Amino acid sequence: MQIFVLPGAPTCDNLGDLGMLQVALERLRRLWPEARLSVLTRDPVGLRQACPGVEAVPWRGRNRWLRLRALPQWAFSEIRPAARCRFPISVRRGLWLGLLLVPTPRQQMRQFAAALFNADLVVLSGCGLLADPFAHNARQMLDTLGAAQRAGIPTALLSQGLGPMTDPGLRSRAAAVLPHAGKIFLREPRAGLALLRLWGVAQTKIAVTGDDTVELAFNERPGALGSKIGVNLRLANYAGADLSLLEPVRQVLRAQAHQRKTSLLGLPITRQGPCSDVRTLGELLGGLPPTMAEVVHVQTPLELIRRVAECRVVITGSYHAAVFALAQGIPAVALAQSAYYRDKFCGLAELFGSGCEVLSPDMPSFNAALNAAVQAAWEQAPALRPRLLAAAQNQIQAAQQAYQQLPALLSAPSGLPAA
Repeated sequence: MQIFVLPGAPTCDNLGDLGMLQVALERLRRLWPEARLSVLTRDPVGLRQACPGVEAVPWRGRNRWLRLRALPQWAFSEIRPAARCRFPISVRRGLWLGLLLVPTPRQQMRQFAAALFNADLVVLSGCGLLADPFAHNARQMLDTLGAAQRAGIPTALLSQGLGPMTDPGLRSRAAAVLPHAGKIFLREPRAGLALLRLWGVAQTKIAVTGDDTVELAFNERPGALGSKIGVNLRLANYAGADLSLLEPVRQVLRAQAHQRKTSLLGLPITRQGPCSDVRTLGELLGGLPPTMAEVVHVQTPLELIRRVAECRVVITGSYHAAVFALAQGIPAVALAQSAYYRDKFCGLAELFGSGCEVLSPDMPSFNAALNAAVQAAWEQAPALRPRLLAAAQNQIQAAQQAYQQLPALLSAPSGLPAA
């Protein structure tokens, strides 16, 4: 049994995406203890540290093969003949055959092709990739799933945050690929359900499971609420937020920490790159004394979840900082300024209820609204905790039941007709 896992991100820098990958791998191992698991990655060292026992498949091999989209026998003799015959050399893409004459690109493409086309199951692990802000990468991921389907290999999408999706090219590709997936698990129903129904995806293939990391966080829940105020702020184009948000949020945080006689705990989800939460939180909390504010430095989702457990309430502009809190019974105040984040956070609020308050920073009197929301979450936290934990348990049960449906895909008709 061979399973090829496509992650939502090419590296291990995003602790939310990494947590979803870890949970997916663990659940797949429970279903198939003897399975060989391979994961597409741009960070093989980080992957092996975070997910021991998996085979790293080069990301560049996938990107290069998508330019070629052919499996000539002289270069890919190890690929199943049934798959090779589905991908003959085309005149339009023949220019890229030269890549197969260069040792490194050829080896990378062969590794990717072997992982994809010799797999018994191909899955996309949890992510929010299939949406307008990431249209190019989303199309590549859909093309990868489509190639597996063309070869007759079952595919499944796990813990997906789907949409918003208005880009015509992306919608067209999704409409061509997603109806042929064996299963699609949505982490929230707000935007994804309507899109899947529009594209004619059978209801029997769809399940709303919550985020896969809910189980990871729920299992670490503390015996009692913490005493700190957790904070995350995501400054990125896809979040619709910029540096102008720092000062109003800082004012509210400082006032609340002073009023509660507690400290602020910075909770970064993304650790590197242009949208690094570490850097943003450093700017947000950097002017405060060390006794009043700390930015957490951790390497794994589990380490961050355990620090979230020190909080009584979390204010966040990042989806997974909210998930890690809510799944431990800690209320969250979510800041959503873009359509992408409104869908994510409002979908999360539908699953967890009143313990997840969603605010828009461009709303009138934002400072007052944020201050009131934090105060209410702090005061109501003990009463909200049992309801949040019950909601987390419901999502875990739904996800576990959904995963139990995956083995049936191996015996069901799958894939697309030959081109």
